[in-house]
Amino acid sequence: MTDPALQPPLAERLAELPSFDPPAGIWSRIEARAATPRRRPVRYAAFAAIAASLLVAIVFLPRVRVATPPTAAVPVAQAELGPTVDTALDQRSAELEGLLAALPQEHTARASTGLAATMLEDRIALVDERLSGTSAEPLSASITSDLKRQRFVLLDSLVNVRYASAVAVSL
Repeated sequence: MTDPALQPPLAERLAELPSFDPPAGIWSRIEARAATPRRRPVRYAAFAAIAASLLVAIVFLPRVRVATPPTAAVPVAQAELGPTVDTALDQRSAELEGLLAALPQEHTARASTGLAATMLEDRIALVDERLSGTSAEPLSASITSDLKRQRFVLLDSLVNVRYASAVAVSL
């Protein structure tokens, strides 16, 4: 590179350029173009990025549906079968716990899947705490049955979330 102090001044260098005659009417076209109001350039990339992020949010956000048991009164026929239903729920819950244990352990997971699984596990822990009878007052049979149903539904949802996550990892 040359030292700027050794270069001739800009006016001298410009004077050395060859002469150029502009095309006829160029200044009138330039002035007309400058006088027209400019539209702001459309920022397609920004709009495309916003649209893509909305699409991702709508399509790919996990839809974790946690079914809750109906809160209606237990029918008479089901009330008579209470212990049988509770036993069946306990057996099915044990099967679901076995499925959870059989699923591969996740070392990495999507944040949304991890959050859903953690929330389900926390709710299951709360139901287990209520069922364990650590509170001062004992639970009635109907409340115990409702809690067992809720625990079953939560376990089923947790198995579905973990299974979906395991399938997604294997793809």
